[in-house]
Amino acid sequence: MAIYSYLATALAGTVASAVLLTAPASAAPGSASAAPGSASMQKAVVKLTNAERKKAGCPALKMRPALYKAAQRHTADMARNHYVGHTGSNGSTLVDRVEAAGYTGWSSLAENVAARQVTAADVVKAWMKSPGHRANILNCSLRHIGVGYVKASASAGGPYWTQDFGAKF
Repeated sequence: MAIYSYLATALAGTVASAVLLTAPASAAPGSASAAPGSASMQKAVVKLTNAERKKAGCPALKMRPALYKAAQRHTADMARNHYVGHTGSNGSTLVDRVEAAGYTGWSSLAENVAARQVTAADVVKAWMKSPGHRANILNCSLRHIGVGYVKASASAGGPYWTQDFGAKF
């Protein structure tokens, strides 16, 4: 069963999150594990996200290993369990995941998740068309980013994506 379009945005205090599912542009082969080329896909998402931020007058986001780790773990969980959402299969929240990965002392966090976009350009374009996702990307107070990517076949609901954003006091 194809999921054609679903969007949900949740805002809670200093934590913002958004979910996006769209119909796949084409069936992408692959498994639900991190695939060769994952690092290049993640870097492309950061580059494209920073290009959007630059247009809006926001500073470039800097990669942080702990946010990368949290985003990749969550993306792998979504792919393994065939879902898209901000609550992990173990009940974890964005806060739980970033702190467990070592991103502590934060002042704000945000998360975008998505599935079924085949390329980095596809997912950033989809996020920019969604008010909640766009707000996270263009939040100039956020300074750090980590991106998760798991190549999975369209029949497995993938590919899967996560952007975790943060700022510290």
